Amino acid sequence: MTPPTPTDLIGLAEAARLLGVSRWMVRAMIGRGELPGYRIGRLIKVSARDVRRAARPMDGGAS
Repeated sequence: MTPPTPTDLIGLAEAARLLGVSRWMVRAMIGRGELPGYRIGRLIKVSARDVRRAARPMDGGAS
């Protein structure tokens, strides 16, 4: 997997909005390793591509 470009990185608030969860849930997802996080100075950013991947339903889910 290629590393994200700076223009692909979004803040936790935007990631939370896209996922329909709170910023704290996004932080928890990063902590559990479900979503890669990148520290830029004092800020934590995530890749928009990774957020879109996390928002997709998994194959073989319950009907």
